[in-house]
Amino acid sequence: MADSALLMRAASWTPEQKQLYTRLAELMVRRNPRGRRLVAVEGRDGVGKTRFADALQVAFARAGVEAFRASADDFHRPQAFRYRQGRDSPKGYYEDAFDTELLDRVLLHPFRMGGSTGFMTRAFDLHRDAPVEMEWQTAGPDAVLLVDGVFLQRPALKGKWHAVVYLEADDRVRGERLRARDGAHPDVSHGSHRRYREAHDLYERAHGPRRTATFIVDNSDWQKPFQSFADSC
Repeated sequence: MADSALLMRAASWTPEQKQLYTRLAELMVRRNPRGRRLVAVEGRDGVGKTRFADALQVAFARAGVEAFRASADDFHRPQAFRYRQGRDSPKGYYEDAFDTELLDRVLLHPFRMGGSTGFMTRAFDLHRDAPVEMEWQTAGPDAVLLVDGVFLQRPALKGKWHAVVYLEADDRVRGERLRARDGAHPDVSHGSHRRYREAHDLYERAHGPRRTATFIVDNSDWQKPFQSFADSC
């Protein structure tokens, strides 16, 4: 998306949004002022990862930094593989749903290499359950890549990020967002959410992503997000 289109999005920001997004982008640039930088935006379903990462892309554009977007959702495995432990298996969702090797091979690693190396920001269409046509992109020497998704600090990806933003939101709010987005049950403790809820529980017990995040943000109110824990910059 052109910078002008990105910058127009900021016109609807509340003062709280503008302050937070701008501050986070500034801190990340200060932490790694030059070169290719990889930023993860993670959290449970319904916390607003995609919207938040989109906003950070705008904040980087406002700061004059070239920023690219990608989502782990575009690196799913085929249905036959991701359901091999059962459609309702939380362990299967954590272990089999995402092709982290492909994500690293065609996106994270080549992006970080810089130069004229091409990278792909999308590899799989979840709705068609099929790979997408390969579209290779290139970037300038000081670009940022923002990736949203779940389990982004799992062992296969840990240590690859220059910064991690861990989002949180009230369970009731997350439930309403999932209902509006997917028609899901608004109570995240409902049995229909078990596969995803328990997969996140497994991930958080095993790897403590909140403890190792660079920034923790409460995103319960879209219009008034706030940093809820001191950053590690």
